[in-house]
Amino acid sequence: MKRLLFLTLLMAVAIASARAKTLVVYYSYTGNCKAIAHALTQQITADVLEIQPAEKGLKYEADNYALGTQLLNTINANPDRASSYPAIDPVNVSLSGYQNIIIITPLWWSQMAAPMQTFLFNYGGQMAGKNIGLIVSSASSGISGVEADCKRLVAQGKYYSKSLWIRSSQVGQATSLISEWLRQINFTDNNTSSGMKIKVSDATNTITYELNETSAAKSLFEMLPLVVTVENYSNNEKIFYPPTAVSYGADCIEGDCPAGTLALFSPWGNVVMFYGPASRYSGLYILGKAVNGADKISSLSGTIRIEAVGGSSGIQTMGMNHADNATKAYTLNGMTAQDGQTGVIIKGGKKIWVK
Repeated sequence: MKRLLFLTLLMAVAIASARAKTLVVYYSYTGNCKAIAHALTQQITADVLEIQPAEKGLKYEADNYALGTQLLNTINANPDRASSYPAIDPVNVSLSGYQNIIIITPLWWSQMAAPMQTFLFNYGGQMAGKNIGLIVSSASSGISGVEADCKRLVAQGKYYSKSLWIRSSQVGQATSLISEWLRQINFTDNNTSSGMKIKVSDATNTITYELNETSAAKSLFEMLPLVVTVENYSNNEKIFYPPTAVSYGADCIEGDCPAGTLALFSPWGNVVMFYGPASRYSGLYILGKAVNGADKISSLSGTIRIEAVGGSSGIQTMGMNHADNATKAYTLNGMTAQDGQTGVIIKGGKKIWVK
């Protein structure tokens, strides 16, 4: 009985770990923080939550930032009172499923923007023990005051080693600044790269994708190489149907799909290549992201070949006709093995060493 309980506990921990996800929360007044959030989600897989003030059309910067200053002064006078914080639109979020939370906020007079403070006042207690990242946008002021506000409102968070400060003049460089920051803080989750890269190409276009570590991504990878027909769907995606169903489990990721996302639409069984952004949808599971050639996705047409990029691990099988797999042999780059071929070949879906 004790052994059964122990194994059950291990399974629960494993499932919780597999479902660990990232939430990006942002408030944007001028549009800078929205652009930063977009640049971030091009590099990691995350759900995105935008904070909106309940009262619309306010000009916080008017009269030398009089309204913004008033809101901050009200908070500072009674920071433990809910009524001190300006109202925001209701949010529908359960933080229990997220291990990493990245907060993107503007700086107002050396403090965190008031609407973001409201969100953290309401939800900061639910962030205890979670990994907290902070990205701050400001014109010129340093961000130590915003960091202090964040640590006051999320007192029990596990903060990454450093915050990221992106000045207003640097928003155009956000992608490279974020990439370096993620490297410096050793950001990892189950949505990051698995080391599996694939190449999708037609006669003239090639796109390289980096897959995540989910069961669906691994299932697709193990089918490669594939030769299939690409189809148009809607006005932002190309799709194809693998010859056999992609399997998936509870570790699969639902979330917003920026341009360049590779996903599985599980109800229909098709793989989706987004060349325009798409919102989260039930049963739409993220498989990875384009790391090269994303601008060419919309141009794919006709017959396409999907294959593992050299150096990636995994079993490769010919997908055009799975009946052939039992008798034909292939090299690791997907070419038909010749008579007398030596080294590692794939036959019957298994790697074989031939001397």
